[in-house]
Amino acid sequence: MNIINHGTWTRYEPDPYPADLPPGVIFAKNDATGQDWYDALYGETPLCAADSVKVTATKEADGSWRLQAANKDATKVFPIGGLLLEITGYTGADPQADFGQKRYDPASNAIGAFPARARSASPRQIRLAINQFGLRTQVEDWVKTQDQDTQDNWNYATEFVEDNPLIVACVAAVGKTEAEKTALFDLALTF
Repeated sequence: MNIINHGTWTRYEPDPYPADLPPGVIFAKNDATGQDWYDALYGETPLCAADSVKVTATKEADGSWRLQAANKDATKVFPIGGLLLEITGYTGADPQADFGQKRYDPASNAIGAFPARARSASPRQIRLAINQFGLRTQVEDWVKTQDQDTQDNWNYATEFVEDNPLIVACVAAVGKTEAEKTALFDLALTF
């Protein structure tokens, strides 16, 4: 399997606008080459091989690329505002299932899974869960013994992330295991 990065694509309006087209047609061009998307599809020399998988990707807040539409039919993807990849040598049956929502790394030209994100819960959800576990008094007594920053974190946080040092320390301080912390978050996320 080979990955070809065809770069980013931006919306534009041709000047002059083609007289034979209705208003409202959306155009995209390659940022590096200026090639029009429709020319890339229907020109004398198509940009992508007919049997390859064409994949669009959008940039995440952290700078990584998330694969979106993936199809052998180039007319079913539109790279505007993102990246266009072409995958040759693909032998699978469902490119959307195989590539959709995966991570693309341009530096290594590789596709992989996104790292699992730590779960987060609201302060209300966490407090309801620790009530159910019978830990509210223990947790709040432990918080009172901590420095002011830790107390402020507990009292004013807008979310609690599962791997946050405060949560990890609190779980250990009240004698609970990693599995019990997971169960606490499982319960919290039901509220």
